[in-house]
Amino acid sequence: MAILSEHVDTLLPHVSQSCSKSSNWIAIEESEFFKCCGSIKFAKEMVSASPFSSLLHALDVTSDVWFNKINIHSWLVALNAHTNISKKAPFYREASSTIMDSTLKEIYALSMQYLVRFGFSYFKKDSDWDTDVILIDLKMSIKNRPTCEFHWLCQKQFNIIHIAKFFQMR
Repeated sequence: MAILSEHVDTLLPHVSQSCSKSSNWIAIEESEFFKCCGSIKFAKEMVSASPFSSLLHALDVTSDVWFNKINIHSWLVALNAHTNISKKAPFYREASSTIMDSTLKEIYALSMQYLVRFGFSYFKKDSDWDTDVILIDLKMSIKNRPTCEFHWLCQKQFNIIHIAKFFQMR
């Protein structure tokens, strides 16, 4: 099944679920939602709310499901689905070599402290690979109270869901 219909019009107003569902509604499978978020509960809620009349409708439902319909456990599952940044390229390749620059060593050490302190991995969007930015963010994040960091990461996870590949028109 196609992830997005070719007929998606992002300028359509929000259409309620009660209207008839035509062939140009967006249908997304549970496995696609699970790949995006890592939470089975989120994936099931999204599938039960689909199909979507437009991209805007899908994003509205995503926000409602993430912030109102799934529980904290589902948020933790989604957060723990991320690989720790120290295990991702380019950090992992560098960490496994005997010669590693001091910035990467510090990122690695802080990411391990972060995991111990908060119980979930530090993660960044794939486009944010500037080591100086990551180091500054990790240094600030490690000082946060757990409740503040959890709240911030839930918002970050929502942003990742919000821009996930399956919402891009094909």
